[in-house]
Amino acid sequence: MSGDKSMAVIKGYNALVGGISLILETGRSEAAWCLNSIMSAVYWEIGRRIVEFEQAGRARADYGERIIEQLSIDLRSRYGRGFGRSLLFQIRAFHLAYREKVQTPSGQSLNAKS
Repeated sequence: MSGDKSMAVIKGYNALVGGISLILETGRSEAAWCLNSIMSAVYWEIGRRIVEFEQAGRARADYGERIIEQLSIDLRSRYGRGFGRSLLFQIRAFHLAYREKVQTPSGQSLNAKS
């Protein structure tokens, strides 16, 4: 092959690039979908644990708010940003809204570890 020939003129090269591009785009799309599914199951399980903890204490609303506040402090100290009070209240509400859902295998494995 001479140096003056571009790769695009080699027969089948454009198909190679197109096929690889399709694999990458499909993989990225599937990875995003899987990650969203996993994080939904994780947040649902976190919400379930918060609700069950609150209900086990038959807590009044202000006690529940203090639990969320302390949980936010503790999770942020372990994992950094991303566990503010408002997110924890949303996670709790997410579980309450979908508490009857059929649990995914990943959610079941989370239960087995607890």
